[in-house]
Amino acid sequence: MDNNTEDTEVKSELEQAPMSIRQRLQEQLSEETPSEPDEHDESEAEDKATDESEQVVETPTEKPIYAPPADMNAVEKAAFLSPTPENSHIIQNYLNRRAYETRTQYDKRMQEVNQLKTQLGSLYESVKEYENDYAKDGLSIADVTRRSIAWDRAMQNNPVATAREWLESYGLSLDDLLEAEEQGYQQNGQQQPAPQQQYLTREEAQKIADERFQQVQTEQQKKAIEYYNQQVVNSFTANKPLFRDPETAAQLEAEMAPVVQALTSTGRYSSAEEILETAYNYVVNGNPTFSSLVNKMATSSAIQKEQAKVQKAKVASRSITGSAGSGTPRIESKNIRDNLRRRMAGD
Repeated sequence: MDNNTEDTEVKSELEQAPMSIRQRLQEQLSEETPSEPDEHDESEAEDKATDESEQVVETPTEKPIYAPPADMNAVEKAAFLSPTPENSHIIQNYLNRRAYETRTQYDKRMQEVNQLKTQLGSLYESVKEYENDYAKDGLSIADVTRRSIAWDRAMQNNPVATAREWLESYGLSLDDLLEAEEQGYQQNGQQQPAPQQQYLTREEAQKIADERFQQVQTEQQKKAIEYYNQQVVNSFTANKPLFRDPETAAQLEAEMAPVVQALTSTGRYSSAEEILETAYNYVVNGNPTFSSLVNKMATSSAIQKEQAKVQKAKVASRSITGSAGSGTPRIESKNIRDNLRRRMAGD
């Protein structure tokens, strides 16, 4: 019985088989190979880096400080250095003035350039045909012009010496001219008669005088029309609040100019005032910027009138009752008899 029990017992401790060389190498390699990082660990590292970056305190950037423009007055400089909503209109006035001055100076310079172009255009066209010929000799249009003016001034001051110098510059002399003249006389057989001076007839002189008188009269009439139109424009702009600011006036004039020209060409209007008024209404009603300015000005004017009316009513009430809201003035009685008589009369 005991023998069978001992034979059937299960041993808890099993003998391990010896490991082969391949298994030992695999075990050692698995121990030495570093394990791959866990995704959870990576997310924790990123969160940590983000927290560290958020903890970095950003240094505030300093606002640049600008000096006020030199052409500002004292009030404008104070508003520039300490801008507030209350003094913003001062900066706006300055910007409008500077824009108007810049545009005016630009138009003036462009007008000067156009005048110079008109004056020198004919000279350039005259010399342009021979520009390449002079360029071969190393001369520009400016050099040719200076040489021509220099010869002309010299001829006015000393014509004889200048003529001789001019001939010598081309390799000629007075003898060469005399010799050429004699050869020409011998070839023709007779001397060429000098051209006779032509005189104007009475009719031709009268015609020229009439043309000049008509030209002068046309110029005077043109100047008179220009002066009248200028007076009309000055009177018109003086009655319109939008023309008080130079920059606004310049923009409005630029918008009205083509409209005035188109209305004038139609011939339907009898006066310049009517043309200006029509063009003004057309531009103001069609431009949101100008229409909003007109509405603001009308609202401000109405408010001022209402305030003046209220103030006038307050002054009138104070002059009647002595003070605002003080009620009916008291009637002073000297004695009881007068007081009884006043009550019997219903006062």
